[in-house]
Amino acid sequence: MAVNTSSTLPLARVLDGARTATPHRHALTVPAPAAARPEEHALAALAALVHRYTGETELLVGRQRHPDSVESVAIRVAGDTTAAQLLEAAARPAADAAQAPAGRPAHAAVTTVGSPAGEAPAALTLAVSPTEGTFELLLDSAEFDAQAAEQYARHLERVLDALAAGPESTVHDIALLTEEELHRTLVEWNDTAGPVPQPFFHERVAEHARRTPDALAVILPGARLTYRELDEQANQLAHRLRARGVRPGSRVGVCFPRSAESLIAQLACFKLACAAILLDSDFPAERIRYMIEDASAAAVLTLADHESKVEGLAPVLALDTDDWRTEPVTEVSEPVGADDLIHICYTSGSTGAPKAVMVRFGAARNLIHSMSELCGMSGASQGTWLAAPGYGMIEVECFPVLAVGGTVHIPDVSVVASEYRLQEWFLREGITTTLLMKPMAERLWRLEWPEDTPLENIRVCGERIQSWPPAGLPFRLINLYGSAEATVVASCDITEMGERLGEEGRARRLPPIGRPTTNVTIYVLDEDLRPLPPGLVGELCIAGVSLSAGYLGRPEATAEKWITNPIDPARHPIMYRTGDLARYWPDGSIEIVGRTDNQVKVRGNRVHLGEIEVVLTTLPGVQQAAVLARQDGQGDVQLTAYIEPDTGATPSVREIRRGLAQRLPSFMVPAAFVVGGLPTSVNGKIDRAALPEPPRSRPDVDTAYQAPSGALEESLHGLWTKVLELDGVGVLDNFFDLGGDSLRAARLTELVREEHGVELELVDLFDEPTVERMAALVARTAAAA
Repeated sequence: MAVNTSSTLPLARVLDGARTATPHRHALTVPAPAAARPEEHALAALAALVHRYTGETELLVGRQRHPDSVESVAIRVAGDTTAAQLLEAAARPAADAAQAPAGRPAHAAVTTVGSPAGEAPAALTLAVSPTEGTFELLLDSAEFDAQAAEQYARHLERVLDALAAGPESTVHDIALLTEEELHRTLVEWNDTAGPVPQPFFHERVAEHARRTPDALAVILPGARLTYRELDEQANQLAHRLRARGVRPGSRVGVCFPRSAESLIAQLACFKLACAAILLDSDFPAERIRYMIEDASAAAVLTLADHESKVEGLAPVLALDTDDWRTEPVTEVSEPVGADDLIHICYTSGSTGAPKAVMVRFGAARNLIHSMSELCGMSGASQGTWLAAPGYGMIEVECFPVLAVGGTVHIPDVSVVASEYRLQEWFLREGITTTLLMKPMAERLWRLEWPEDTPLENIRVCGERIQSWPPAGLPFRLINLYGSAEATVVASCDITEMGERLGEEGRARRLPPIGRPTTNVTIYVLDEDLRPLPPGLVGELCIAGVSLSAGYLGRPEATAEKWITNPIDPARHPIMYRTGDLARYWPDGSIEIVGRTDNQVKVRGNRVHLGEIEVVLTTLPGVQQAAVLARQDGQGDVQLTAYIEPDTGATPSVREIRRGLAQRLPSFMVPAAFVVGGLPTSVNGKIDRAALPEPPRSRPDVDTAYQAPSGALEESLHGLWTKVLELDGVGVLDNFFDLGGDSLRAARLTELVREEHGVELELVDLFDEPTVERMAALVARTAAAA
């Protein structure tokens, strides 16, 4: 079958299954409304379905009335479009080919020439019998597997029913999901309830100090700390804080590098039922002081080297100079409730001032237990502390190990930034479980590992993983998803999943974040907070015991994100809106595709930048990618792709552009490309604010550079340079390979008319897409005039 559909259609090229030349066929026995012809009903229904699946409003639906020709019907669909308006639009004449959006294939097609045995006009085709008024849905089996085909057929039948039900019903009101599908997505995929040990983290550490006092809790260069020493020193510090006036419910600044003192300081806070304000001693003084003041710290714990960064706003106690170790070691244990605060974690602050997230003891307890259970941790586990201390990742990395009586290893700072030193350290120290930010994890899993390595698993976090690990690794890779606002709420063993998918399956998708963790429920919802079926992109929303208490001192921001749960208010009254865009796979696994604040309009089409990044990272030689939308000199949106190549395999821009053009509609192919290493922020994520402006230099194209010759070519060359905002354009270069699109093409033809008095049609530029050929066309047109 010919493939002629927008690749933004969900589930296309996403699902596994046998691929055959025979299309999937589904007979739909739904009568057309009496006022509409079956063909118009089919066109309207396909337009409504595509809009509900993709969110696009300006649609093209093919109409085949003769075997050798297909017209395009332009239909505008919005949520408030009624059935009557859709049917009226479907009855209009086909769009003028010259006015159809450039590079826009039909999203779907309707044929009335009979059910084709092989080739159909689009990958998603509805065959209509004009005499009998019956429908048969045909889906290209190279694009959709059986599960996807069944889902499209099921939902199209519901759309056809809804359109026939009444002329005033709107597209927004069409309920796509059946009761069975609702139960599966809302109940079966969220069956996560499980028991969690009642003691809180610090209470479990105290239990280990009583049961196995000489077991090693912390190992770091030149020092070791047993559980007895860890717990007793935390008690001593708690006594000193209490003597300084710190009381339950207070908030205490904890400003340290990765160290035993930081763990002691936090345990002391927890014993007093206080929240530890997580501060990184490497932060600028201004940022640290902002956090101390914003959180109204009752005291600040630090080391002498960092006192100057924290002094003046609250009483300061330097653990390496104060005499707090003269305090008694008797147990300190103030009562703690699940809703009391354990941590104040500040967001990264990439936009505006950072916000303080209030993490609850109950959420941390659930997280710590789920991480220990996920990784099979025990008293023999050898864990790490590698994450930056100013964020809440300590609850994910260190605390689960200490909660089960294992040992936390803290390396020298020089080890953390090198994958080679880190691997050597893992092997030397016998590390069994660790947590890594995505960039370092991807570098580590590409190294050669001995088969008998003690490492059992690496938990990967920070941002979306953009490549699958190689087969045959002697340890598991577990993808984690979460945030300070909701802790870690989903996980996926991408080693096991990658092996199960096989090479072909991995090539069509990126690793998902998996399924919700213990006592967490996750939903993918549309703009009206309605559940979405697999494949459709919506906002990821979270409920359950993992949620934090909101933002400290910011009730408006809290109310915007923490809302009344419309799905299951009896069990979990509050739901958190993450702002992340996601979609379900048919097995319930969840894939992150972008951000709600990372959507842009390009030539009238809604584009998720994350979708383009996903395709980019499946291309040969691309290790990771980021896509930004910037305004060009005319105020139009221009997409720029930033590509970090694989080691020793830098892809050419023309190869990347060609690969994207085969997978994406033209409006989703970036106009500019920047190849090189991607900058990262202090927490290991791609620093998008630090990505440079795209260059004005001529990109890598197939043609050799040739300078303009003669006055006409010189003049047109200047117009091309102005429109494309590029230097070094050659007269043999293809306009569209240089980042040109239909908007720039229209602007160029207008400039040619003003400069040379020659009227060129937009289609002329598609036929003559170089300066040299345009010059010949302008000369011929002017001579004829």
